[in-house]
Amino acid sequence: MASIDSFKKYTVNKSTPIPLYFQFKNILIEMMKDEVLKPGDMIPTEFELCDIYGISRTTIRQALTELVNEGKFYRVKGRGTFVAQTKIKHDFTQKAEGFDNEMLRNGYTPSTKVLDFKVVSATPEVASALNLAPNTDVIYLKRLRFVNNEPLIISQTYLPYSFCKHILDNNMNEESLYSILSSNINTKVYKIVKEMEAVVPTKEDCELLEINKTTAIQLFHVKGYNKFETPVEYTVSRFRGDKNIFSVEQFV
Repeated sequence: MASIDSFKKYTVNKSTPIPLYFQFKNILIEMMKDEVLKPGDMIPTEFELCDIYGISRTTIRQALTELVNEGKFYRVKGRGTFVAQTKIKHDFTQKAEGFDNEMLRNGYTPSTKVLDFKVVSATPEVASALNLAPNTDVIYLKRLRFVNNEPLIISQTYLPYSFCKHILDNNMNEESLYSILSSNINTKVYKIVKEMEAVVPTKEDCELLEINKTTAIQLFHVKGYNKFETPVEYTVSRFRGDKNIFSVEQFV
């Protein structure tokens, strides 16, 4: 927890028309920017904050409630109020790129754990997505993706065996799927189509992503196409709803 003294370095001005709750809210935001408050830090109790700033508990609570609703803080019953982890922003207006490159570009450390990697028969859903006949052989790659050692995504990728059998010789814990696919004109991904929906977590989601059953899952269905408009990848990804934010830019 940040020390009481660190909070005393920031003050509210009762002589201005700016609401006190708003001033106090901005103090906490400023402390986060200054890295006085860091993700996981517990802040003083409401009563202690009242004493520090000489303002009412109602004012303190109004500011904290707004910060909790904005995802900047979170409360744990019986323990206190804590600084939330920063959500990872995924920008859909940027050029499509692999998970590792996207995370590295944004200053994070990505890692991967392969949960399954084998040849299977395409289900009707997979066959339809890849424009294959039912029961055609496909490569199935299931991975748990981490950011800064924290589980973030469960991804299940299906690839046409006829096009992509060469990836079976690679270590997918260490290598980038898109980099491998880019080595061949028939498998290099030029276009990606994504569909997203919010779903409730499964038991497996809770176990692998280390979340509780009230945390939403952002479910993505992704199709990757080569330059000939042939689908070469179908991925179903399950993102932690409490750790991700998605940005889309549109022009009118």
